[in-house]
Parts: sequence; C-alpha cells; structure tokens
Amino acid sequence: MLPVLTTREMRSCDAAATERYGMPSLLLMENAARGASDVALHLLRQTVGKKVLVLCGKGNNGGDGYAIARHLANRGAEVTVLSLAPVEGLAGDAHLNAEIVLRIAEADGTLQLGSLHVDLDDALRRRPDLVVDALLGTGLSSPISGIVERAIRTVNESGIDVLAVDIPTGIDADTGEILGSAVRAKATATMGAWKTGLLLGEGRIHAGRVEVVDIGVPREVYSRFGGNTFLPSAEDVFSRLPHRRFDAHKYRVGSVFGLVGSIGMTGAGVLAGEAALRSGCGIVHLGVPAPLNTIFEEKLTEVLTVPLPSTPSASLAREGLPEILGRMQAATVAMIGPGLSRQEETLELVRTVIATAPVPLVLDADALYALIGQLDVLRSSATPKVLTPHTGEFSRLLERSCSEIERHRIDVSRAFAVEHGVVLTLKGAPTVTAGPDGSVWVNTTGNPGMATAGCGDVLTGMIAGLMAQGMTSLDAARCGVWLHGKAGDIASSRRGRRGMLAGDILHHIPDAFLPHPGENEPETHE
Repeated sequence: MLPVLTTREMRSCDAAATERYGMPSLLLMENAARGASDVALHLLRQTVGKKVLVLCGKGNNGGDGYAIARHLANRGAEVTVLSLAPVEGLAGDAHLNAEIVLRIAEADGTLQLGSLHVDLDDALRRRPDLVVDALLGTGLSSPISGIVERAIRTVNESGIDVLAVDIPTGIDADTGEILGSAVRAKATATMGAWKTGLLLGEGRIHAGRVEVVDIGVPREVYSRFGGNTFLPSAEDVFSRLPHRRFDAHKYRVGSVFGLVGSIGMTGAGVLAGEAALRSGCGIVHLGVPAPLNTIFEEKLTEVLTVPLPSTPSASLAREGLPEILGRMQAATVAMIGPGLSRQEETLELVRTVIATAPVPLVLDADALYALIGQLDVLRSSATPKVLTPHTGEFSRLLERSCSEIERHRIDVSRAFAVEHGVVLTLKGAPTVTAGPDGSVWVNTTGNPGMATAGCGDVLTGMIAGLMAQGMTSLDAARCGVWLHGKAGDIASSRRGRRGMLAGDILHHIPDAFLPHPGENEPETHE
C-alpha cells in the first residue's frame, strides 16, 4: 500500500525528515530532481541532442526545476530555463540551485537562462521535445492569473509534451480542482508520495501518468505523519485474499443470501448473485418476489432462488420477514438492494432486516434508498455493514450536493464511515473505500467503459462473496473494488470500452483473481 497525502501532511513529513532525521532540505531537493530527471528520460527515450524547456517559479518547486535542468544538461540535453523571478529574488534552496544554473550558463553555455516574462513564445517556437513545469507545485491556494496563466495557456496550446513537477501548475493539490487554469501534463513526477489532488477531479486528468519519486524520506515518516489515506497495491490485495484448503467444500467457503429483484429489475439481482459465486464463495441463495421466481430460475443456473411473499406490485412483502431472517441465520453474509424497488412496504421490510440481521450486510441501490432520513438504523445492530453508493445515492443520504461530495469525496467518505460505524465504498472516479477506523483507500483500477448499468451490482456481489470467505468487511470492500476494476480493465483490453457490459466484467472476474493473466492460482494444503 502507498500513502496518499494532503499538502499539510506532506509538509509535516518533510519537516519530520529534516528535524528528526537530520536530512537537509537541499538533499531532498537534489533527490527529487534526480528522480524527476529519470522520468523525463523515460518520456524522451534519450536525452542527448533533445531540447528541453524548464519553467521555474519562485519557490521550492522552481528550485526542483533548476536542479532538474542541471541533471538533464549533464545527460546531454539542450536545456533552456525560463524563470518567473530573477535569481537574486529567490531564497533558500531555490536560490542556491538557481545560482548553480546561472554559473553553468555563464561558464560553458550548456544551459540557457531566460525570463518567462520575455522569452516564452520564442522558446516554444523552437519546438522543444519536452517542457518541464516547475512553476508553482503544491502550494497553490488561489486562482492562477497574470504571467503564469498566460504561460499555462501558451504551453497547453503548443501541444508539446509536459512533465509536471510534483503536481501540474493550477491544480489544487488537495481537491484536484482547477484554480483558474492548469497545465495539461503528459506525466507528473510527484515527490515522496501521492497527493490527493492527483487522484481527484480534473487533477487526475491533467496529471497524466504519475510517477512517485523516492526522495529518501524514511518510510516511518510517512506512516507516522502521513495521515490515513492509501492506494492499494496488487501485492497488498493478493496477500489478503482467502486461500482454499485442499479439502474445501461449498459450505466451508462461505454462503451468501441476497434480497433482490422487482419487476423490470431482475437483471441486477442476477449479476450480483453470479458475481458472488465468481468471487469464490461456495453457495448463493437469492430471495426474490414469488411472482418473479420463474424469471430468475430461467436466468440462473448455479445460483439458487428462494421465492418470498410479494406485494401486489411484485416486490418483497413484510410477511416474508421470518423466513428472511431464518435464511440469513444459515448464511455467512447477506446482500440487500440490487433491483429491490422503492415500494414503501419493501423499504420498511429492508429497514427492519438491517436493524435485526444476524449476519454481516452489504447494502446497495434500493437498500440505500430505504435509509434516507433514517441513518440511525445503521447503529441498530453491531453486525458489520458495507454500503456501496454512487455519488447520487450518497448525496441523498447526506442531503448534500453531488458537487460538494465530488470535491471532498475522501473527507466525506471518511467522516460518514466513522460516524456510523460502517464501511463505505463511494463508487466513482476514483472509488474510495472508508473504514470505521478512519482509514481511506483510493482505488486505481478500472476505466470509463465501466460506466454502464449493472456494474455496481457486480461489485456488490464481489464484496459479499469475499466477506463470505472470511475477509473483514473493510478488506473485502477495498480488495473487491480493486479486483472489480481489474476485471473491467481486462474486459476493456479484450472488447474495448465503448461496448462494454456489466456481464463482460462478470465474465472476467476469475481472470482478475489471477496474479498474472493466464497464471493459475497458487494451491494451499493448510
């Protein structure tokens, strides 16, 4: 797992590295520049004879830029540095690195030094192979204007590849919002750890491919001062997946009971049920309205159905409560919501089941609708619960706008999970999973082709299937999200994004559980 930091947390880590471990800030800047130069080399493929334009601001981000210019010149690139401020107007490490560049420029001409105010248009007309954006970095807190805004617009219009240093200029490092105008980067070399703004909103788009540069800060610093937000890694996910004993049978590897389905919405329950099986649990029963049972039986082969009492509109009725609770008692996990309907009697039934369920729950779709204005139901029982809303559903639960949630999706997810004692998986780009312990996991798998009906139902089934096999609710949710995205990525690679269906994701769930495509899952004889 990799840490994801806010601006404040990153500053705390830098300060701790300097004050507690005696690491000079100049050393951290030098490490940052060397790592960013490696990323530049990857973009250029070779540096000898390549033209590079480095745009340097007044602060430490500009200091990184001056040091990067020196490293690239040493590697044979023809480097031009354009400064937002004269060398004598800089301070600290930025001033020191700018002085070095100035002396190199005066001594042998391997570096050219100019003014951003005067020389930008002429420098771009010479068509450099790469522009390095070291203008403002993570410290930006107000909208871009003036010469920096003009530089951003001119560079973006040039179509030349850009390497952003730490974060593209103009992107809020915490929210991913564009503050007036922002650089569109081909890649971003971010220092030490991911920044939240590289994963959220427009920041995710403008950053391009993100490379985290190791600047030498000890890991202990990030774990102690870096907050509680992380990116899952493949190694982390696979290390937490349950293994099957050689003598496993279907009742030993977990069972799922689902409450699903209404007229016109049988497909949601089918997808969720099959996804739970595809994720490795041994048996799935779906409780469905009795009038729709034949439809479910025609669609399903491996998943079993349980016809339950129905309302006149063919949704689940309250008189089915005793049988529902009995079926849950025999299951390992229950999932509630896919295609369930918003008929009032059904919603009342759902609230009662949530309050009295004897097993862990995964709640999605109409089960979430049943909780609007009645979130106290979540605290009615101590059984673990995972909620999987998309932004619109979460907006109704919180009574806050979608735009506000998108702007603060990490913070609002964390706050909700802690307040209500649940695991919350907020679906979107990116999907974030928050635990009742305050940890948040920002997912990195998946693609826009997954914006299709039924995709969320597949995720619900996957999480329930993993929980049924013994994973904690938090691990099942965050690992389920990662594997769900990986299945979508495999489907995209084989079928393309435009015509992708939720069924394609379902089909590739087994592939997602393989460490590498085509590789068999390791056996265990525990």
